[in-house]
Amino acid sequence: MELEIDDLDVFLTRNRVSKDDWDKAAISVDELKSIATDYKKSIPHLNESAEFLAKVLQKCPQVHSVRWRVKDPEHLLEKIIRKRASGSKKYLEISEHNYFEIVTDLVGVRVLHLFKYEWLDIHSYILGCWEPMEKVKAYIREGDEGGVVDSYSENGCDVEPHLSGYRSIHYIISTKPTLKKVLSEIQVRTIFEEGWSEIDHKVRYPNFSDNKLISYFLTIFNRMAGSADEMGTFVKDLTAEIALQELKYAEVQKKHEEHLSKIEDLALELSKEKKQNKTRAENLKKLSAEISELRENTKLSEHYVSPNISGLSGLDRAALLGASASALASLDKTSLLGSSASALASLDKTSLLGSSASALASLDKTSLLGSSASALASLDKTSLLGSSASALTGFDKDSQPISKQNVKKDKDTPNDDN
Repeated sequence: MELEIDDLDVFLTRNRVSKDDWDKAAISVDELKSIATDYKKSIPHLNESAEFLAKVLQKCPQVHSVRWRVKDPEHLLEKIIRKRASGSKKYLEISEHNYFEIVTDLVGVRVLHLFKYEWLDIHSYILGCWEPMEKVKAYIREGDEGGVVDSYSENGCDVEPHLSGYRSIHYIISTKPTLKKVLSEIQVRTIFEEGWSEIDHKVRYPNFSDNKLISYFLTIFNRMAGSADEMGTFVKDLTAEIALQELKYAEVQKKHEEHLSKIEDLALELSKEKKQNKTRAENLKKLSAEISELRENTKLSEHYVSPNISGLSGLDRAALLGASASALASLDKTSLLGSSASALASLDKTSLLGSSASALASLDKTSLLGSSASALASLDKTSLLGSSASALTGFDKDSQPISKQNVKKDKDTPNDDN
């Protein structure tokens, strides 16, 4: 860009420098031209330095984006005039030979991030790459407060309220891409702060810098930008909390599924045990039935094998079931149950099983089953089992009946009829 300092009035108007400030600056047009001429030669090297800084800063994880610029020659001259007019001592001695060491923002890099609290991570990253030439300065809007503002001073920054509500953190660092040392300014701010700053610059300058109405609404806009930053941080914290709750819920669900799986396994085991218990119960039932049947059979066996023979207590059991059994075997079926049974029928029950039982007891086995068996042969069958059987029904209850079944089952038991 060709400088038109020869037409001073045009230059001052274009760069918003008043005639009064020009007079206070007390610098000649030739001095400004010398600085501008030298500076234009250095711009390519400054561009390389700015690109290098931007690449390094972009590697910081919390950095959203990086913008950079090399100062425009006319803006450099406008700044020198303004600084001298305000009484800055170091600018009073400025020349084409030392302006690189005096002007700290020939290279400007702007670092943008999303959330206010991320500034601290970026701060640590910058200090890990370069040593600031001046103390870090944090510009805030009048009335700003809270944890983030407090953290500026806690981490070694000079906190300074800005008259226009400008918010940003400034670092002055030194690099030396060539033999000439270059001072660069790094500005760190949020995207909302950047948006407000750009709009403020476009609206306020060059025509409305002193308009109170414009300034009032720009101040409201500045507060809205600050609220947007706070809302962004709140939403970020909210998403973090939701993510945490989702993790907890997922863990609860996992444990819930584990419990359900264990319950299903236990239910399966109980089902198996139920089947086993059912089988055991059926087996126990069968066993109980077998025991009951065994008990019944045992009672029947006792009934037939050991009848109540109190009326025959005097008989010698050896005589009944002993050696004379062979004599009973020789008895003829017909003679035992044949025509001579009538003689048995005429026996009086009293004389057979009553008081005369002692007489039976005195019988020896030979007389019962021996040669006298012929007397049994003469018993009439009819008298034994026929019409005279009624005589048997009159037996006393205390007497032990001898039934046909007893005779069949106990084959070894001889007939006690004489």
